[in-house]
Amino acid sequence: MIEITETVVQSSKKTVAVAPSDVAQIGIVAKYDVLKYLRSRRLLGMIAIVALVILLVTALPPLLGESYSDDADAFMSTYAGFVAILVIVGATLFAGDAIVSEFQNRTGYLLFPKPVKRWVLLAGKFLASMGAMFLVLLVYYAIVLALGLVITGGFSVLGVESLLLAMLYSVAALSVGYLISSIMKGTTGAQVLTFALFLFIFSMVTQLLTMSDVKPWFIVTFASGVIGDITQEPYPVDRSSSGEGPFAVSSFVPDVGVSMAVMAAYALVSLMLTYYFFKRREMSA
Repeated sequence: MIEITETVVQSSKKTVAVAPSDVAQIGIVAKYDVLKYLRSRRLLGMIAIVALVILLVTALPPLLGESYSDDADAFMSTYAGFVAILVIVGATLFAGDAIVSEFQNRTGYLLFPKPVKRWVLLAGKFLASMGAMFLVLLVYYAIVLALGLVITGGFSVLGVESLLLAMLYSVAALSVGYLISSIMKGTTGAQVLTFALFLFIFSMVTQLLTMSDVKPWFIVTFASGVIGDITQEPYPVDRSSSGEGPFAVSSFVPDVGVSMAVMAAYALVSLMLTYYFFKRREMSA
């Protein structure tokens, strides 16, 4: 009697993990940074600030016994004057600590050894910041344009142009914020410097140049004036100083084309420098 034993040999195949493409990795980084904004309630905080600004600006004229303008563009102009401040606050929250937090919180020890290029990380983070900022601006302008349509009965086309200029300015502000974040060693210092640079330092330089009768067209905060000026019809023009002495100050108005070029230049140069410093920066003990 012959006993036959059958042996089955199963061959196991190893699954080789394939890393996502650079584009997919950018999307992943952006997704988790947006989630970070939601968990820290920064995005919700910005939406709350937007709601508060709209509420105050809308409620103020009736409280003072004044009536709203009948012109949609003039109605929009009142709200457009506060957009630059919203962009500064947004750049502080969304960009001020975007890079430096990875080094200060030591999360870079987990993130940087991954097979992810530094430019991919930067692109993903910046897209998340830009998306959050754009969302805030879209909410603000959508509500104001709707209010203008209800109150004045007209739609402000210049308000849409103001929105596009505000989005360009936000990209420039975020880029400068990322540059500061890539250089500074602490998140608090980076955020404070970002806020102070746009709200105080640039403004002081602009004021000094104006008092010297020099048009500060190359200052990005001066260029942001087009966000509100574009809603005025006709577009304002420069006014020469009248009188004599230290109190004779000219009134300069940013040119739309030049201001767009200045904001684009700030964004491009700042992002290039950000990548340079971010690529060379290493985790310290």
